[in-house]
Amino acid sequence: MALGSLISAPSAALAYGVLSVALTWPLVLGLGRDVPGDLGDSLLNMWILAWDAEHVPRLLVGAISWSEFWNANIFHPNPLALALSEHLFGQTLQILPVYWLTGNIILCYNLLFISTFALSAFGTYLLVHDLTGSRRAAFIAGLVYGFLPYRIASVPHLQVLSSQWMPFALWGFNRFVTRIPDPGSRIPALRALAFGTGALVLQNWSCGYYLLYFSPFVPLFILHRMWTLGTLRTVRTWALLSAAAAGTLVFSLPFLWPYREAQLLYGFERAIGEVYFFSANHWSYLTGSENLRVYGDMLRYNPRAEQETFLGFMPLLLAAFALVLMIPRLKPRGIETGDSMPRGFSRGIIRIITWLLIVATITQFIALVSVMLFGGFEISLAGIPLRARTPMRVMLQFLVAYGLLLAISRTARVQSLRVARSPVAMLTLMTVLAVWLSFGPRYGLYELLYEYVPGFNGVRVPARYAMIAGLFLAVLAGLGSRALLDSPKPALHSRGRRRTAVAVIGSLILLEGVAVPIEINRTWSQNEAMPPARVYPRSQAPPVYTRLASLPAGTVVTEFPFGDAAWEIRYTYYAAAHWKPITNGYSGNFPQPYRERVARLQRVAANPDASWQTLRDSGTTHVVLHRNAFAKPDDADVIEAWLRSHGAIEVEHFPDGDILFALP
Repeated sequence: MALGSLISAPSAALAYGVLSVALTWPLVLGLGRDVPGDLGDSLLNMWILAWDAEHVPRLLVGAISWSEFWNANIFHPNPLALALSEHLFGQTLQILPVYWLTGNIILCYNLLFISTFALSAFGTYLLVHDLTGSRRAAFIAGLVYGFLPYRIASVPHLQVLSSQWMPFALWGFNRFVTRIPDPGSRIPALRALAFGTGALVLQNWSCGYYLLYFSPFVPLFILHRMWTLGTLRTVRTWALLSAAAAGTLVFSLPFLWPYREAQLLYGFERAIGEVYFFSANHWSYLTGSENLRVYGDMLRYNPRAEQETFLGFMPLLLAAFALVLMIPRLKPRGIETGDSMPRGFSRGIIRIITWLLIVATITQFIALVSVMLFGGFEISLAGIPLRARTPMRVMLQFLVAYGLLLAISRTARVQSLRVARSPVAMLTLMTVLAVWLSFGPRYGLYELLYEYVPGFNGVRVPARYAMIAGLFLAVLAGLGSRALLDSPKPALHSRGRRRTAVAVIGSLILLEGVAVPIEINRTWSQNEAMPPARVYPRSQAPPVYTRLASLPAGTVVTEFPFGDAAWEIRYTYYAAAHWKPITNGYSGNFPQPYRERVARLQRVAANPDASWQTLRDSGTTHVVLHRNAFAKPDDADVIEAWLRSHGAIEVEHFPDGDILFALP
């Protein structure tokens, strides 16, 4: 049996699923109780998922309005709490049946987490199989994208991992514009367009960063495919694509307005300095998560927040193989010139000018890459200073040299057109563009987006373009694998040898991203005591939260210690166990009134009466004092005495040290 038939779509999907479970081991042993990575942003995402899962059905039947859906139960009394971070609506649709059956949000979260690996791999498999016709190449490309080393650095950020709909969207649009025959796929062109549109909408619903970052790449991909197929003048194709774009906009816009309202209400805008801080640089792509088993100790060149964007060496090698095969081999005698040179120029002079332009084009291209990746250079050659620092100037010089070369050489025009039509050229350009954008405002292009495109001034991590670069690099690696594995050379004629080659290449790819055993339940602390190294689903929540759930409507809760991030995350997570409004909270943004409460309620002894007024102004009716959460017992005594001195009544004292108070 041929290896290609062994790696059918169902077999590939099964393999990716098994690998996802194996490479996230031992998470599968505690699906309903353990949390991958640390107990930080993952808990925030679980609260968001639980809020959505509880309120989407009510939204659909009209029990709550669209604006009420966004007024989640943290940061009370401030509105639009859900719009302070990702809304995760796409992921919520995936978990609804499991949540309704179990009510266990940890289980739902872990199933989503594992599925991001498998679905990302399978979507890439489908896309590359359509582009190459090779199941072997498609399988390898799926391994690259599904198990990128960058994913390990993003373990606590489910929204970043949820990039699986990007390859599915490109797959659907590619099938539509190429009119891939129905047999074998059973997806006619119109259904393929609907599938691609639906996948793009799901991607927009799953991660706001990818809504901004990935969306422009989709029309670039489609336009290139239409150009190479000669269908740019097909009116019906344009009409249907326009309808798909309108549909995507209609389904995406309602999720953008609340963020715009929150931005206007709270004055949120990411300062350009903050964007610089969370931008990647060339060292970031040589920095991997410390949890990587092979490279975790070696590749630590830029170990800062959001800077571990290592994508692997094997994908680069395979992509380089695809590029080498694409580059035309020009010979001096093969150079032909057009008739654009003035009469009187000898062929020898024309040939010299042509080669000078070739040299200028290549050197300017190298300088451009150097500026984009390394910030440029300054050298002295034979006493002549050479400097390349300004991206736009170097790009202009490259375009001028290349334009003159195209004007003088017919061969250059023919070869350039052939290269430009190649999927390898398109994917290389998109990979480079995504890497360039991941560098943020340093090199001009991202700064233009920040200044002039709505939404970009509200996000702060350009380094997350690395996932998009990883997708296009994976597809490039698939094209390189196709050229390598389907080579007509005798070395790979044997099916057994090709099967071995796939196994070896796949193993090397997986080795670069392996982090088994994956880190679980890592906790951390700020100023107060270390929170417990485990959280529990609603049915097993600490008893004080069960008691809060029994309190009447109108209850508003404040929990102490107040303002310590490690504990605020826990309060936010357990807010899904009782659904009463809390004045505490944790999110991607913090309303100014909350920051003012933190300033008062962290130092109640400094001005007890003003702190009490702050507590009353927030609408608080009940206070939970977590005595064991304080680093010093004396600090807990201060809060308890302050509450009692202002008339707070003890409702219940729990065995774990928690005390529930009712305000007078």
